[in-house]
Amino acid sequence: MKQFKNILVIAPFDKPLLAQAASILKTSQAKLTLMAVAPLIDDSVVETSAGKSVNLQDLLLEDLKSELNEEAGRMKDTNFRVHTVARSGQPFIEIIRQVISKKHDLVMMLADGVSSVREQLFGTVSTHLMRKCPCPVWTMKPSRRRKLRNVFAAVDPDPTDSQRNNLNVEILKRAQDIARNDNAKLHVVHAWNTLGGDLNRGKRWMSKTDIRIYAEHVATAHRNRLNELVDSTTDGGAIVHMIQGRPGEVIPEIVDREKAELLVMGTVCRTGIPGFFIGNTAEMTLGQVDCSVLTVKPRGFESPVQI
Repeated sequence: MKQFKNILVIAPFDKPLLAQAASILKTSQAKLTLMAVAPLIDDSVVETSAGKSVNLQDLLLEDLKSELNEEAGRMKDTNFRVHTVARSGQPFIEIIRQVISKKHDLVMMLADGVSSVREQLFGTVSTHLMRKCPCPVWTMKPSRRRKLRNVFAAVDPDPTDSQRNNLNVEILKRAQDIARNDNAKLHVVHAWNTLGGDLNRGKRWMSKTDIRIYAEHVATAHRNRLNELVDSTTDGGAIVHMIQGRPGEVIPEIVDREKAELLVMGTVCRTGIPGFFIGNTAEMTLGQVDCSVLTVKPRGFESPVQI
């Protein structure tokens, strides 16, 4: 079981976010860090009416530290260590620097903009983190529900791409561990297509019978690869969905229909291009879902952000 043992939770918090983080950290060796980043203030040094110079940036940072310590104090009875860190700067850069320097294995945060989840889920900070943070990023939809009921893992088996297949395994293992931890159902979804998603193009070269036989052949190949991946990676209790269509369209539909609380997906970078994000298909999918999302990086991912 691949447990997260060094979680970084980003302010602002809510109770479900902290409860979800706490439920993951079950070993006494685990560590939780609460972090807040103060935005940079222009002309932060001002003079009061009493003639005293004060630094507004320092005062803001001290307030954040105090709030973090209060929150940490309310978690003192847990069986894991709670640390706090407050910094000033560009939020996503400071968060990634913290991840790299302290070797965090998971970042958790609320969706940017809680008033309109579908539109704001992948706002500025979360988007940057999903693209550039070296560890998995859990962007959580504000919810009253503390327990997950349906966890979806989106995979795309490809026998010619070892990096993608390794990432598929990582996605499934992470999703299975989270589902098991919350006693939730594990769903595995794979979207497949033929001829770039347009079978009508085949009419120029093949008869209707040939097109049907070809589509059945492609579907069988996808089904076999998907079953092989699921059978070799999970414990056999997963609900498998193989859907024909463009991933950016059909995955959000089934996630919404099955009322998923969490979707686990992968980010893929090109070799030698640090920070290169998934691609249009996955980014389209992420922009359409209305649930919490955990994005997982491939092996060898290099963040463009440096300490």
